[in-house]
Amino acid sequence: MPIAQITASRVVAATPEAVFGFLAKLENHWQLAGRWVEPVSINNSSGRVRIHGPLGLRRTVTTTVVATEPSHVIHGTAELSGGTTALVAWELNEDAGGTAVRLSADVEHATLPDRVLLAAGGRTWMKRRFDAILERLDEQFAE
Repeated sequence: MPIAQITASRVVAATPEAVFGFLAKLENHWQLAGRWVEPVSINNSSGRVRIHGPLGLRRTVTTTVVATEPSHVIHGTAELSGGTTALVAWELNEDAGGTAVRLSADVEHATLPDRVLLAAGGRTWMKRRFDAILERLDEQFAE
């Protein structure tokens, strides 16, 4: 049972193959994150980024893609500096309007400070970030 689960969903006006093709390039993930995320290093299946949060909070996150099912799923891990870990998933399903995309993070282990941050609004802040990421993903295919 995860400590916290953060999810967002949206229908993107593109085929699952097109969405998966975009998401298969890890550097594209950070383009979607906007001003809150600063890439540090990225390769084919892993990356390090700095997340800039409210009130000047900053965290370094190491992400790794651990499994993919082409056109349907990308599973990965996120490890925050300090030891908090989460499983991250992009799930893609065909929809009449394009592709139903679900972005989720299951926080599996959280340090005490991160538990406090999640309870004090961090979960809501992350949910808004996920919603914005999916909005930007949709915009990638509207052009």
